[in-house]
Amino acid sequence: METINDFNFPGLPKIVFGAGTFSGLPEIIHSYGRHALIVIGGESLVKSGRWNVLAKQLNQTGLQYKAVSVWGEPTTKTIDAIASEFRKTPVNVVVAIGGGSVIDYGKAIAAMLAEDGTLRDYLEGVGTKKPSGAKVPFIAVPTTAGTGSEATKNAVVCDRKEGYKKSLRHDAYMPDAALVDPELTLTMPRLLTISCGLDAVSQLIESYTSTKADASLDSLALKALSGASEGLLPLCLDRGNDISLRGKMSYAALVSGITLSRAGLGAVHGIAGPLGGLFPVPHGVACGKLLFPVMTFVVKKIIDEKNLVAQKRFADIGRLLTDDAGSEDILCRKTQISKTKCIEICKSNNPAASGGYNNEDYTRGCKQFLDVLNKWTRTLKLPQLSYFGMTAADMAKAISLSDSKNSPAILSKEEMKVILEIIR
Repeated sequence: METINDFNFPGLPKIVFGAGTFSGLPEIIHSYGRHALIVIGGESLVKSGRWNVLAKQLNQTGLQYKAVSVWGEPTTKTIDAIASEFRKTPVNVVVAIGGGSVIDYGKAIAAMLAEDGTLRDYLEGVGTKKPSGAKVPFIAVPTTAGTGSEATKNAVVCDRKEGYKKSLRHDAYMPDAALVDPELTLTMPRLLTISCGLDAVSQLIESYTSTKADASLDSLALKALSGASEGLLPLCLDRGNDISLRGKMSYAALVSGITLSRAGLGAVHGIAGPLGGLFPVPHGVACGKLLFPVMTFVVKKIIDEKNLVAQKRFADIGRLLTDDAGSEDILCRKTQISKTKCIEICKSNNPAASGGYNNEDYTRGCKQFLDVLNKWTRTLKLPQLSYFGMTAADMAKAISLSDSKNSPAILSKEEMKVILEIIR
């Protein structure tokens, strides 16, 4: 039986969520002062016309702002250059509007505006200095639904010369405010919708099944997974303009950031990180390609090792994704019998309702989980990693740098090799 572990939450951003909330961004910016540094992506915000609208609003409020555009994944060189330039000018707040990389750029810039030295000095596993936690106030505005960076306390920085992705991390680096408007994701291309969606899903799965997981976030993670499973395929296939489904994916991404900050991640991200440090595969694509083969190995191992705690968690997800949760409310609606009678039937026939799951139920739920991941993989058809330039040398190096993080099953280097051969 699982117990509720001790836990503490270092804090979350002020979260503003909902379609149309982007129009309220100038007011949020103004609450931090009159001088803003705004970090945006290379093209999408401008092409959508939203940047012109925002700039007009900002000018009308009398805010003084500078905008910088960034491309690709965050690098120490670019972040150091921007921080060095704007340390000389008054900046009351940093705002990042874009995908996960743009938000990580903004997060790191806000931190480095208040630090001495270079960013490399403070990166985990690279530098020798500890971040002080001082920063300029930071607002995150995601335009994709994937990384959940708007609710995490780290910024991921890439250096392909040295072949790493490392984090700048401190509890204080959690954004001060996160504005999540699903309307901003309506223009996401199909491949980006797929890769970001699978990134959010993998983060929810890995945090829910992490060795550090506990009941404090379970309901939040499962609710977000339910919405993601409802929205993922339709959004990627034929309903990309459905704002309700976009909202479910934006919520899933937001929650995935909250849960991974608390419980950590697993082998999917333990392999995806080194891959992204070695060659230019988009992070969401790496996670999407890894999800099914990695989870196939993990589930087999937890069953072989008779790890019932982990089996139960994977089975929870399997039943959720296949609508096999034994909900008495669903049964009552379908049969139009009384709630009392419905509960009696559920308890006598369904182990979930009576709390009586056994090993066979866990195994069945784990199989359902893998079946859904297999269906998603076959339907969404992300490209093989060789499409992005992955070579055999990259694969060997990635294996040497990979780990299983907080996965309930530790993957061997040989197992990682098999996985990478499948997706290369």
